[in-house]
Amino acid sequence: MPLVYRTLVAVPDDDGDLVAIASTVLSRWLSKRGNSGARVDFGSSGRYDLSKRSRALVARHDNADEGLTFLRLTTESDKPDGVWRTLVTVVVDPELSPWRYLWLDMTVDPAPGISPESTRLEVMPPEAARMLLEAVNAHDGAHALPPAPRIVRGRDDTDVAALHSAILDPLRRLAIVATGAPGDVTVAAWRDSMAGALSRCTGMCAGYVLDAAALDRMAAFLPRDLEIPAGGVRTFLPSVDPRDETDSARHPRMGPSTLDTARDGERVRNWVGAALSRRVRDNAMALGLPETLRAIDTFLREETDDLRRDPTSLAPAPTNGPEHAIAHRSEQDSATTAELAAAKAQEQQLQRLREEVRRLNARIGELSEERQQLLDESADLTEELNTAREDTRSARYEARWLRERAREEGLFRLAAAPAPNDPERRPPTSVSELLERITDDVVLPHLFFTLEDQTVYELADSRKEALWVTRAWEALLALNDYARYQFDNPGSGLGFHSYLRDPPDGYRVIPVKRLASQESDYVRNRGKLNEKRFFRVPHEVDPAGRVPMYAHIKLDIEYGICPRLYFFPDLGPETTNRVYVGYLGRHLPVQQSN
Repeated sequence: MPLVYRTLVAVPDDDGDLVAIASTVLSRWLSKRGNSGARVDFGSSGRYDLSKRSRALVARHDNADEGLTFLRLTTESDKPDGVWRTLVTVVVDPELSPWRYLWLDMTVDPAPGISPESTRLEVMPPEAARMLLEAVNAHDGAHALPPAPRIVRGRDDTDVAALHSAILDPLRRLAIVATGAPGDVTVAAWRDSMAGALSRCTGMCAGYVLDAAALDRMAAFLPRDLEIPAGGVRTFLPSVDPRDETDSARHPRMGPSTLDTARDGERVRNWVGAALSRRVRDNAMALGLPETLRAIDTFLREETDDLRRDPTSLAPAPTNGPEHAIAHRSEQDSATTAELAAAKAQEQQLQRLREEVRRLNARIGELSEERQQLLDESADLTEELNTAREDTRSARYEARWLRERAREEGLFRLAAAPAPNDPERRPPTSVSELLERITDDVVLPHLFFTLEDQTVYELADSRKEALWVTRAWEALLALNDYARYQFDNPGSGLGFHSYLRDPPDGYRVIPVKRLASQESDYVRNRGKLNEKRFFRVPHEVDPAGRVPMYAHIKLDIEYGICPRLYFFPDLGPETTNRVYVGYLGRHLPVQQSN
């Protein structure tokens, strides 16, 4: 039963009768499905038909002596791709004071023959989640979880302090999505636009829209690597550590130039919401129930299963399929051979059509995923192009300014002289040329390569070979200059991520979004997956001759080969003062099945 949506909120004890409020909201929600939804009774356990293909199960447990009330509504809908279930649970328990809890899960049981991995489910939060969040004083940790983005004004000390506290709240489990209004859009209009973009994330994150004054004030509270961009978006995942300069890589940032490509005035395109929801949803899906709620969840699941199995609740639906027709005629011994053959042919045709529908659905899912990946890659390339254009414009202006200064100083011949040819060679365009270049110690004197040629040659003969090789070369130049900077500035302690974010003059860099400073906990805690991240180094670096290399550079984001470059910086006092490159090749496995 794969989980596709989850929200869990706490509600203060003094916020009215939570069970009664939730029952009223859920009755209103079910009524939108038709008259049968209005007949569902939340006062006791029961099972109800909503339509021929959907039903509702109510499990309720009351203990007046202990002041306990547990309520769970489960709705089930039979759809072509499987059985969709929405579970809404309300828990009132004095032992959990001062909080009561409300959570909503949505799951899908795929239809027979449909693999969850082969079908990309387009999931939108149930409307019940929005209705419940609007009706109760929902909290995530110690802070409010609004159903729609809130405006934060810089003149309001309370709002700014509350946002800062929420970002750093150690009890927070869900994401915070914060954005600054662009200069050409009002804060209210931008809030409406972001409300539409974050509709995919309702209940899975708290949204905030800051005006210019609030951005300035938050910049004083947060380190530069965690800034909230004006016209861009920052997603703060739980457990923010502003003292750890590498932590910022964990919290996604969509820059203003990327978002500019996706908006027309105050309107933003649909792919923005899809991109923002990806990490928000992954975080919410990874949430387990707190220990205090797991036993209650198990109890209510057992109660619901008993209701589902109760043969007296619902009469079995009549079976009208071809198989039943054949069986019935056989029992009556009245079917002719021609009728049986026709029924069998009809069943075979139906089976072929079902398989074709499954195949087409799977293909649609693959194409949708590929389209989203191409949109993401296009946005990244657009941002890089804009940055390169700005750098070119600045360089040309500087050249004109220097020539003007030279003329003012009377150096007319120097001012008119053409610039010499750039001695730096063009980037390599093939794998073989790249491997030949990296053996030249003059070009990359601060790097040491222990990679295997075989893994690099797997990138050859691809339509993207030139792109991957060029990006690999740019990454190697940036790593070499980073090592050179550390050698020129001993004791600086500047991490590679910070070096890319704020590059020193005269040193080459790559876009910081290509860097992944760490692997996920899942990869590092799985023996086989972790083992594949160990690569060779000289024995003076590590006596074992191998070290884990988790830092890597992403050379592409498209599904498939998706090359990666893994490295290990051994820089500083009493080190070899080199960066070791241990792997360049296709994306390493991230699933245990691999």
